[in-house]
Amino acid sequence: MNSENFQTNKKGIFAVGDICSYPGKLKLILSGFHEVALAAVECFKRARPNEKYRFEFTTSSKTIQSRLGKK
Repeated sequence: MNSENFQTNKKGIFAVGDICSYPGKLKLILSGFHEVALAAVECFKRARPNEKYRFEFTTSSKTIQSRLGKK
């Protein structure tokens, strides 16, 4: 298990949450959210290698607010 992006020993297969373990892991739902975020960024990089991943926040992103129907 690679705890930088949560890829298993099988290329392109990721494991997060209760199914994975690593030294220092805290069994909290918060840890699972963190693991999913890191795995998702890695998946994005593989699916769209020529694009830069951008984090956006609902409270400040006009794009996200527009998609949610907020004006």
